[in-house]
Amino acid sequence: MTKRAILAMALIVAISIPAHAMAGVIVRFIDPDRFTDAGTNGFRSADPGTLAEIKAYLQRLGGRFLAPGQNLTIDILDIDLAGAYEPWRGGGLGDVRITRDITPPRFKLRYVLTEKGRRTRSGEETLSDMNYQMNGRFGSDRFVYEKALLDDWFRRMFPRDRS
Repeated sequence: MTKRAILAMALIVAISIPAHAMAGVIVRFIDPDRFTDAGTNGFRSADPGTLAEIKAYLQRLGGRFLAPGQNLTIDILDIDLAGAYEPWRGGGLGDVRITRDITPPRFKLRYVLTEKGRRTRSGEETLSDMNYQMNGRFGSDRFVYEKALLDDWFRRMFPRDRS
């Protein structure tokens, strides 16, 4: 079977699945230029790469935690990334995010969960973790603390992990 035939069959299957059978996450950033800290190198405006990575991560979490037929719309109202830039440090550290216990990650969001077109849950929350440096999550990912915070929120709100 050729690649073209396999691709055509996959497309037919994807189109034939009813929309309500698939879980999905829609992420919207509301006025990102006013976010507390979603930029790079201490610039106030939100960095498009940062927003894209957070959006993609939330969509992956939706694939793990939402049941078929559930859809989640998340409006991100504010982001404050863990740590802060301290440009006065010199020695090449001006573009390094320094994490301290007083600079936890924080998201302010509004969400609506629907199932088969009906609203089943909604709310507005501010997520933060004052103990983020002690949660045992380390790694080379530049958003390790933010992703841990979002993981915890999904586990608490949508306790169906399909992975």
